[in-house]
Amino acid sequence: MSITGDLQRARELALAAKEEAAKDLLLSLMPEIEREDRDDLALEVFAQLGEIYLTRTAYDGTRQCLQRMTDCLAHYETGAEADHMIARYTMRARFLRTGLAAAAGEHEEAARELAGLDEDEAPRRFADLAAEQRHLVTLAGVLCATALCDDDLHVPAAALWQNIIPVVEGLPEGTDETDQLLVATGIAYGRFCVETGRLAEGDQWLHRASARAQRREWQLYWARAELETAAATWLRGDHESTERLVGAAYPVIAEHSRAHDVARCWLYFGLTRLGIGWLKEADESWGHAETQWRELGRPLYIHRILMQRSWISVFRGRFDEAVKQVAEAREFLDSWSRSSWLQYARLDDHLGSIWRADALADLNFDGIGDPSSDDWQQLQERQVASLGVTRFDTGSERHRSALAKLEKAADLKIPAALAVDSVRYAMTDADARWRWASQVSARMLAGAFSVAWEWENDTLLSELIEYHCARGTFANESRGEAGGWDAPATVTVPVETWDEEALAAGGFVVDALTQTTLGALPPLQMEPGGSPILARYRLLAQNRYGQAVTSGGPVWSTWP
Repeated sequence: MSITGDLQRARELALAAKEEAAKDLLLSLMPEIEREDRDDLALEVFAQLGEIYLTRTAYDGTRQCLQRMTDCLAHYETGAEADHMIARYTMRARFLRTGLAAAAGEHEEAARELAGLDEDEAPRRFADLAAEQRHLVTLAGVLCATALCDDDLHVPAAALWQNIIPVVEGLPEGTDETDQLLVATGIAYGRFCVETGRLAEGDQWLHRASARAQRREWQLYWARAELETAAATWLRGDHESTERLVGAAYPVIAEHSRAHDVARCWLYFGLTRLGIGWLKEADESWGHAETQWRELGRPLYIHRILMQRSWISVFRGRFDEAVKQVAEAREFLDSWSRSSWLQYARLDDHLGSIWRADALADLNFDGIGDPSSDDWQQLQERQVASLGVTRFDTGSERHRSALAKLEKAADLKIPAALAVDSVRYAMTDADARWRWASQVSARMLAGAFSVAWEWENDTLLSELIEYHCARGTFANESRGEAGGWDAPATVTVPVETWDEEALAAGGFVVDALTQTTLGALPPLQMEPGGSPILARYRLLAQNRYGQAVTSGGPVWSTWP
């Protein structure tokens, strides 16, 4: 076979996720390429190797290939034949720089490189490069959008997808490059849809990607589509399908050494095993996931898996251990430069749940394990036999201790719930508002009501009811358990902030909408002469998370 034929064969191997074979083939071509003094072929080898290393997260290898390409191109002066080669491989090099910046979380730099790739003038000079440019721009956009989702930056990712999807939907079928884009986009955009609550749309893209990957016999792409579909089935509460999908995907993903997706498989294995009461197996699964993410150095995912594992400590009655795990999770969140107020609100809400569980243990809640025992079987049997009841003597020392812990829980959970719920009516789009309400606000507000009721604080409970009535009701479509163990590492992140919604959050009218207020509520007063309700918690929410929980408008009276 000719060198050009071998280069095409290497490309086909890489698309089929047989990167080791592709790499070996490419490297074997270099001696003959050097003998023939064909810099154009050498540049093609480095471009393909750089993309392989980028896919395998071997970023040092990508940088070396990029440097070799840059050095080679720098030796050429303008000329009829050289100009075409320089134009083509300058685009390929910029594609690699875009991917490297996105993978490193340098999203602004990635956006600049992507814009430069899109605005490259090579196709104006050489018409045959136009199709390659469109392919590189679209694939680089998918890499950038995926990296943004990895960092929970779904709003800028949404802007990228608005540009990518029309291009992909207009592609002709049949070529390797076209199918690569259709499959890669289907998986990445399907994941974006699932993470932002658009489950039906996500299902469509993932199904199409899976079917095309199967037809091409691209097993890794098929397995990744199955994993993203599993994430959607988990959000629907279908534990059996989640276990089946992840079980089928895991061997392929592990065989191809995709560490991040391997960790995500272990995450869902843990969730499904905990769902049937296998606490030890769930903890072991999450331990594998944590190991993978620590080796990858992914602070956002390490913080999430620590929150997830803290539930095992809670079920075992080891609350001090759970609090330490959450403290370590906070340190990882602090170390991550792109952390958001929503992540901190969820972290505080989770810590409040731990204090609540500790209080319930003081009240002899029958589902909490014995912290002095290491017997997993006894713990599992206790969980199965639990009726979810408490037994305590009013006014006893344990009762007083529980009330003190519930007060701490309220100080964490209620401000977090108010901050999150304040965003709901900053959304002018009804569908986005519903997703936020059902997938974010509902769970946290339910926890706030629960802790107020268990604290036996009738005044606080009535204020929460008044707040909820003034704010507006919504149906809770959340399918998670009341305890929230299935949420921290798998929560959806609806796209929540747009320019016009930011105006609405400030109390402005947008597009002549008729709601009395779209953003934060004004102070609420339950009775004449009384103080505004929830004033302390609303101030805590604003100070902790920077959210405008209380507007500056006139006080609303909640009595007739």
